[in-house]
Amino acid sequence: MGNGKTIGIIAALVGAAAASALFMYTNSSDQPQAKDDLLGPAPAGKPAPAGGKGIIAGTLEPSLTYERQNDAYVFTFTVKNQTERVQTVTFTSSKKYDYVLYRDGQKMKQFSEGKMFAQIYEERPLKQGEELSFQETFRDLEPGTYTLEWWLADPNWPNARAKATFTVE
Repeated sequence: MGNGKTIGIIAALVGAAAASALFMYTNSSDQPQAKDDLLGPAPAGKPAPAGGKGIIAGTLEPSLTYERQNDAYVFTFTVKNQTERVQTVTFTSSKKYDYVLYRDGQKMKQFSEGKMFAQIYEERPLKQGEELSFQETFRDLEPGTYTLEWWLADPNWPNARAKATFTVE
């Protein structure tokens, strides 16, 4: 192989390495932030200013409610966009949420435990005031005091979690 070809190959490799390093530098972030489809990333830890139209908080507001239906308890976990911007919820797998159910302080069940999830990337934009809800039913619970902790499986929204305590007699 001649010197010209060797130099050309080395130059191509150096160029590719430099482009790769530049790509990683410009796309890295110390702290993941929720994306805003209209105006760029939401400021980390700072709520959006409150305005009219019933939007009062500055984040995704979580809630956990339940309804007793005979021997079953039906839980609904909801996150509502309480900002004045479109916010994006990002799922990196088919796991959209996780929860842990405790009875009298002892862990009884975790949704994700022992499961495998498909590696599917999904972005779900939530408009102002829009909700994203998930539901699970628990049957044949033994008597005791239960606590259910439920959270969104998006690390960009670490505070999108809720807890409910209930008693089965």
